[in-house]
Amino acid sequence: MNVLLACGGGMSSSILAEALSKEAQNNGVTWEVNESSIDRVEDDLQEKDYQIVLLAPQVSFRKKYIAGLAEEKGAKLVLIPMTMYTPAKAKELFQLVNKEADHEL
Repeated sequence: MNVLLACGGGMSSSILAEALSKEAQNNGVTWEVNESSIDRVEDDLQEKDYQIVLLAPQVSFRKKYIAGLAEEKGAKLVLIPMTMYTPAKAKELFQLVNKEADHEL
């Protein structure tokens, strides 16, 4: 599954993206998790087929806009809860994304 993780600048999400990819591997599935900034999401969705767009809590003010972009491309938007926006909670975030993906895919 292809997952796009969007935050304000694309930097704080890189560590979380790596942790989420590792958690997927630990669960026997392959996820490609790419980090991005909210300003690049539209371009990223044009360049690759993403099933899930994760939105960092600090940029939740862009949720409506990003949700529209994701919907146009057939991707599901998931707002990351503040308590899960840390590599230490990669397992919980993995479970959340799986739950959301199962409802849509």
